[in-house]
Amino acid sequence: MTFRAFIFGAFASILAVSAASAADLPSYKAPPPPPLPPPFSWEGFHIGVSGSYAGGVSSQYSNLYALQPGAFLVFPTSNSIGTSGYMVGYQNGYNWVFANRIVVGYESEYNYANVRATNTSGYFTGVGASSRLQWFGAERLRFGYAFGRILPYITGGLAYGKVSPYGQQWANGSVFPSSRAVWQAGFTVGAGVEYAVLDNWTVKAEYLFTRMKGASGASIGFPFAYRVTTGNNLDTHIARIGVNYQVKSFGALIGMPELGL
Repeated sequence: MTFRAFIFGAFASILAVSAASAADLPSYKAPPPPPLPPPFSWEGFHIGVSGSYAGGVSSQYSNLYALQPGAFLVFPTSNSIGTSGYMVGYQNGYNWVFANRIVVGYESEYNYANVRATNTSGYFTGVGASSRLQWFGAERLRFGYAFGRILPYITGGLAYGKVSPYGQQWANGSVFPSSRAVWQAGFTVGAGVEYAVLDNWTVKAEYLFTRMKGASGASIGFPFAYRVTTGNNLDTHIARIGVNYQVKSFGALIGMPELGL
């Protein structure tokens, strides 16, 4: 055996032993990457609170009958008066999400309102008559398109509220107090956008236009006058911000997620 053959043989033996030793070693695999969090879903119930600025126009017809010395006068009027104020309330509803990311929802709301005339002065004219919105509620549908955590939508439905005559009138020294409040119904339409800041918390900005019938009634002015008011339209523009809690399941809401919905 030549020296060269001896060297090659030794080298081949070393390689064979190394390969056998490596085969006996335990194999090592990198751990799998952590699972990605599930994408945010708008599906499910939500409850929340909101605050709003509200303002618009109250229009009505009014006949003012005044007894003066030697004469009985009638003052027919038709006027529109601006209104402004605020609302605070709560909302709740449910969203359904479809495969094409279209979101259809239902929302119910109820608010305390203090929206009244901005000017109720008048003498022999009847321009002091207006309608005040004291309570406001709505039952609305929402149609939106989900861009991940951003949900723009349009909305519309039934509106209702407690409306009372507001303001005083003076005629021949007679003062007319406000009459009792009545419940009125109408419609509301609008649009908004909602953003999920956390998996269960969202914030929203919303605009609604609402039309209901104004307050009607009659009142006696002490001592020598009488007023009959017929409410026409009570139009209100509502700009609001709100916060919602997304109830993914009722079980999770009460601390028992194993119950599910």
